[in-house]
Amino acid sequence: MSFIRAVKMKSKIILFYLLLSIFISVFIPDLFADNYFNRITMASDGRIVRFSHSPVTINIPSPNIPDDLKKYYIDDVEYALEQWASISEGNLRFKRIDSENADIRICWTEKMLSGEADPLGEASLVRFDSGGFYINISVLIKGIPSSSATLHNEIRSVLLHEIGHAIGLWGHSKDPNDVMYFRSKANYPTRRDKETLLKLYSYASGTPLHDFAIAELKSDISVTSDPSHLHFWLGSVYADKGDDELAINELNLALKLDPTLLKAADRLARIFQKEGMYDKAIQYYSKASGNEQSPVFLSMIGMLHFQQKKYDKAILYFEKAYQMDNKLSAAKNNALTAYHLWATDLIKDGKTESAISLLSKGLTSFPLSRMIYYDLGTAYDNNKQYDKAIEYYKKALEVDPSFLSAKRDIATCMNNLGAEKIKSGNLQESIEFCSQALDWDADCWQAKKNLELANIGIARIRYGSGELDDAKTYFDNVLKLNPNNSEAYVGIGDIYYKKGMYKDAIKYYQSALDIDPNIQYAKDGIAFIKYQTNANRIKLIIFFIALSLFLCITGMIIYRSFHHRKRITQPNQIRSKYYGKDNV
Repeated sequence: MSFIRAVKMKSKIILFYLLLSIFISVFIPDLFADNYFNRITMASDGRIVRFSHSPVTINIPSPNIPDDLKKYYIDDVEYALEQWASISEGNLRFKRIDSENADIRICWTEKMLSGEADPLGEASLVRFDSGGFYINISVLIKGIPSSSATLHNEIRSVLLHEIGHAIGLWGHSKDPNDVMYFRSKANYPTRRDKETLLKLYSYASGTPLHDFAIAELKSDISVTSDPSHLHFWLGSVYADKGDDELAINELNLALKLDPTLLKAADRLARIFQKEGMYDKAIQYYSKASGNEQSPVFLSMIGMLHFQQKKYDKAILYFEKAYQMDNKLSAAKNNALTAYHLWATDLIKDGKTESAISLLSKGLTSFPLSRMIYYDLGTAYDNNKQYDKAIEYYKKALEVDPSFLSAKRDIATCMNNLGAEKIKSGNLQESIEFCSQALDWDADCWQAKKNLELANIGIARIRYGSGELDDAKTYFDNVLKLNPNNSEAYVGIGDIYYKKGMYKDAIKYYQSALDIDPNIQYAKDGIAFIKYQTNANRIKLIIFFIALSLFLCITGMIIYRSFHHRKRITQPNQIRSKYYGKDNV
């Protein structure tokens, strides 16, 4: 009996260790590894996705909070960037730029973020058809903004984590101490974070690691209570790997668990698009939505029409979905994108009036859309209705005062109005329009060029009417805009010539020749002034020679006259001396 009990005890011990080993291998293998590299492509379709260039550009706009607090939030971003750069061993450098085209774009928001994200932050990978990509990082400003150290430690943790995604760590560590742990509280990268980052940079962007991602996702799904976003990621990995059937199964499961997961619906749409099964897909989702229409499935059907460029039907379904659930911001954004692309196609086809009509209709559904206001401005701009274009560009700026493209296009329209005034001869009005263009965009080179032309035109008119000082003022304006404008130097040279200031005239003619040695007029001007100067010198010399001759001749005449009179009076004086006065 004791033998049997001993065997049973040994069996229990063996079973215990077996279960413990399974638990460790399944639930916490990552804790004993030097890195979590196998998990970094879980949310990037199973491929390495990182920036291959350096520096990585980042746009950090000021949050919409009191001015004295903005610095704290911007410092949080710069802190997170510095932390990642410091452990990258030179692989990572960041450069802050004031452009919407940055690689990483920070967006401060007061709206709650999606369910799969940290409540305070979310990094989104946005891909281009060309193969490029950029990263949007949304950061929630919760409650009342403050400079509280506790609050900013929390924000720094979120930014460290989300920027970690942006630089290529598209997965989560299982170690709570790591920055890339889901909803991490870490304020500094760990050794494991560093090792993972360095290993990431040993692989080229685009390297497939599907099997690693699939294994990790399956493991996480088995222990997660709400795995909808994990099924979405797994479906995306299968899709990228080319296993469409498995991808469709996983994406459908994600939508079943969370009908609001529009990213899963969008991925399905792309799979069906690749297979060319649009009608089948639409039929499938129409049937799946059943008698009670689902906003998610309506949005999905809209996406399938969108993929076929059937923008009218796409807009219809997107708007229906958004009307049913105004929390579906993706449906709204897709509808706006459909309006944008449809209007762009119409403008390209020369159907500008149709584009204006379409976009005006879009404003009734989305009256605060920056995109529609901007597209209306573009349509009127293309139609050469510059005043109307400026009106709508300004409305886009009312919605988003930081919208740089609208500012640049206002400058372009102002410049175009200025160019029209030059053609019609209204040069002073042209100067006013082109000056306003530069107020909107100081780098608008067309406006600078037209300002030069208008100022030169007025300067020539003033010169022709004898208003030399006014003419010089306008030529000086040209040189302020463009110190290398040879025509302005020639014009000022002409003014000084007219005033008889030949030395200054030669100086300005020579300045023009320094810019363009082939200006014959300036060469002739210098030559003529020198010729005139030399001629005047010769005249002066001749004058003085003539004067000298005159004075000499006059002197000789006077001398001879005086000498002749003296010779006449001398004999009389001698006679009177010898014969006496009375005998003479």
